[in-house]
Amino acid sequence: MKTKVTNRFAALMMAGMLVIPSVYLSAQTDSTYVPNSPQGGGEKFLLAGEVFTSYQSNKIAAFNGLPEMRNNSFGTDPLGVMVMPLVKLTDRLFLDVQFGITANPGVGAGGGATASFNEAIIYYHVANGVNLFAGNFQPRVGLYEGILDDFTNRYCSDPVGMGISAGTQSGVGIQGGFQAGYSKVLYQFYVVNGPRLLTDSANAGLMDYSNYTDNNEGKAFGGEIGLLPFSNSSLEIGVSGQYAPTTGDAGTPFEKINNSTMAAYLNYYHTFNPLMIRVQGQYEYTNTPNAKANPSDSANLLPNFTNKLTGWYAGATFRLSGSSNRFLSNLELGARLGQLTLPTDAPWGGQPLNQTTVCLTYWYTWKTPINLAYDIYTQSGMPTATSITLRGMWFF
Repeated sequence: MKTKVTNRFAALMMAGMLVIPSVYLSAQTDSTYVPNSPQGGGEKFLLAGEVFTSYQSNKIAAFNGLPEMRNNSFGTDPLGVMVMPLVKLTDRLFLDVQFGITANPGVGAGGGATASFNEAIIYYHVANGVNLFAGNFQPRVGLYEGILDDFTNRYCSDPVGMGISAGTQSGVGIQGGFQAGYSKVLYQFYVVNGPRLLTDSANAGLMDYSNYTDNNEGKAFGGEIGLLPFSNSSLEIGVSGQYAPTTGDAGTPFEKINNSTMAAYLNYYHTFNPLMIRVQGQYEYTNTPNAKANPSDSANLLPNFTNKLTGWYAGATFRLSGSSNRFLSNLELGARLGQLTLPTDAPWGGQPLNQTTVCLTYWYTWKTPINLAYDIYTQSGMPTATSITLRGMWFF
């Protein structure tokens, strides 16, 4: 499950826990919410989250493109719940926590339950459009990791080229938004502990973002700028990035190896009555220059390869939202193309992996989508792999 830092702060506002004349808009929604009172709301606690179940015929391992055959018919997270308690400590101070539990009803090694702690953030509202935050959080990384989540992902399955950039980290930051004429600008800037460079033979050159404490004295810094140029907020474009000057463990030859990430995205929707069209796309990359290892230390050797990963996806959805037929108006058809490009000579690398996705979604209610997706994966030198995903979800 992905985490995101900006959407749930908007949830605080919509729940009446924080009512301020602030701008938080996104082209991901069909409507917008702009609070119009400078006074704090009365709600002290909000419990949001989602319950989901899924069937998946094959689980595709993105780093080699081969389907992972399972002993039962369930996918990665067949049964699960994600809970997001939002607590108003004062009129300006808020606590946001997210954790999840997934359960596999299979027996033996395939059964059991798993609990995961995703993030914990303290927000402090300084002024209109200015909010400080600190804790363990997922930085905004373009559209997919920054705005969309399991609930708003209209294609159901994950795009293979995403998730290669900055992950959940510990640090501090500032975020908000402001009006610029008819347009709106969203921003987020932060300083974090940064990723840890992996040096074991199987994962050499990859970045680990799961460390809660820093493995060296260096810090990473990054941010994102998003622009909604139209007054109706139907289009959002943006760019984000992070730079970590030191990623290796302190005292090792790899301590000074740097890592940089970048993402650019587009999110657009418009209704040509009765048809509503949504177009989305993102490109991202992560780059770690070749390691200058000490050849006399066999425990600290990294393979010599150009360590750059890139990924992209582009998709569109179509929904007859203006149809007088309720069933047809609740159906949404989506199509998406994507690619993940890895270093061919890395221990975990390979040829580019391509993905084609077709998804049909029925919106039983606005917070209860039922998805059916069909994915085709192709990779040079590998047989074509396919996967069917059926997912039901309830957002609360």
